[in-house]
Amino acid sequence: MNEAKVNKGSQVKYRRPLNAQQLKTLHLLYWYRFCTAKQLARSLDKSSHKAIQNKLQILEAQGLIGKRYDRSYKLAGRPAEYFITPKGARVLEKAKPGTTNQWATRSLYKNKTVSDDFLRHCIAVTETSQQLRNLYGDSSKLRRLSKSYMAQYGYYPTWTPDLHLEIPAKGEIPARHYFVDVWDNTKPFFVSVRKTRNYVNFKDSGGKDGNEWQENEQFPAILAVCEDERAQKKLNRQMKRILDEQWDEELVFGTTTSQRLMESTKPANKIWSRILADDSPEVVSLRGLLVY
Repeated sequence: MNEAKVNKGSQVKYRRPLNAQQLKTLHLLYWYRFCTAKQLARSLDKSSHKAIQNKLQILEAQGLIGKRYDRSYKLAGRPAEYFITPKGARVLEKAKPGTTNQWATRSLYKNKTVSDDFLRHCIAVTETSQQLRNLYGDSSKLRRLSKSYMAQYGYYPTWTPDLHLEIPAKGEIPARHYFVDVWDNTKPFFVSVRKTRNYVNFKDSGGKDGNEWQENEQFPAILAVCEDERAQKKLNRQMKRILDEQWDEELVFGTTTSQRLMESTKPANKIWSRILADDSPEVVSLRGLLVY
């Protein structure tokens, strides 16, 4: 086996080169900041998180990953949340050059001290991303980009979306882009409204350095995965108000709830509410949000 042996003090006695699954684990933690063992197992196509516990222990013993876990977790039935260390990022970059970037790596130094709300939000974003993959397909059908990936490019808003989805171009049909935010009650409602307006400002004026969205690419649809229907309806009203103000036909807003997304089983399911300036929201599929 391509692993390291650990002694009783949890110190590495010797180390072999990391195998493909260990590198993928580091990669997943790099892009999503925090993941549970269950989420990692799912991405590694394992039937149970128990199947990767040994690999996680090896990586932790080598100082390549860490975890957040204490007595309160056990009492609450909450699983440990794993993160990659700066050392792990250096090992990942050496094994797979070009995988990391300085902007995302800099943030890893805060992993041990980030707030519980931030941590829980990262877990929710990872869960949402995995369900989007399950629902809409792998990268050949739906490319999913995280904040850590977006950090290296200037054509994204400074207030970066949780996820950027891209349905690749097919024939004469151009690529479709979506900015997705997960609103999971870890932030006040007004933040979701402010961030929605920030996307509009970015579309109109670009970022703080004058950077704009990619040339010759349609501006992404702005999507929100809301905690529940109540929060969704509140955000729908705010998005409708923005459309009333803007009169911009290229501006597309869509919302759904976390439950509706998690329960959906087919890519053609109409789970998204497209917000209309002069009518009630239109229920459409993901592809139906952007019509060419």
